[in-house]
Amino acid sequence: MKSDDRLAAVIAAVVTDDHVHARFLNTFSFLEYIGFRKIVKSQRAEVLNRSLLMHALEEGRHALLLKKLAVKLGGQAFDFYRAETMFCPEAAKTYFQQLDHQCDARFAQLGDLERSKLVYLYVTWLIERRALDVYGCYRDILGSSDLAPKLSALLAEEVGHLRAVEAGIAAGDPQHATRSAQFEALEAALYRDFVAAMAREAATHRAAV
Repeated sequence: MKSDDRLAAVIAAVVTDDHVHARFLNTFSFLEYIGFRKIVKSQRAEVLNRSLLMHALEEGRHALLLKKLAVKLGGQAFDFYRAETMFCPEAAKTYFQQLDHQCDARFAQLGDLERSKLVYLYVTWLIERRALDVYGCYRDILGSSDLAPKLSALLAEEVGHLRAVEAGIAAGDPQHATRSAQFEALEAALYRDFVAAMAREAATHRAAV
């Protein structure tokens, strides 16, 4: 799962302007927050173990880290998830929500506990793979910027999340080989729409400069 040239071009354009860069960071903080919220809301207390709690807390910490960086670059207005302080907020939300909803629909025949477990595992797997891809591209473009080491620390934790959910999928779903390919295709289509929206937003900014 590798980013194409469109994402690299978007990020390269974004980082040249602190205000736009702050909007970009705030959007990805928002996505991390959605991940945190979904873990907490989707899992019943009787199955909310240490691993799930740790994952939720780390997603919340990632949201906070990116939020702090957004505020540092853009000012106090970026302390909130308001549309004007974000980069393609609707497209970002649609990407995550549609991924979650469509994965959930694939397991509609299962009981609530089994469905929530599998949806959590597959959505997390897809999101973590994409996060490694996007954040890796972002870090590479940042180069020697003082933001790059912060991205490296975040990436290390995302690798840990990915390994944990891969083990969970392999152990918990005998159909994982077939389903994984189907879910990859679903996520890739939603991601293409998200990147296309960001590319349009970046082009609008370039035209306005």
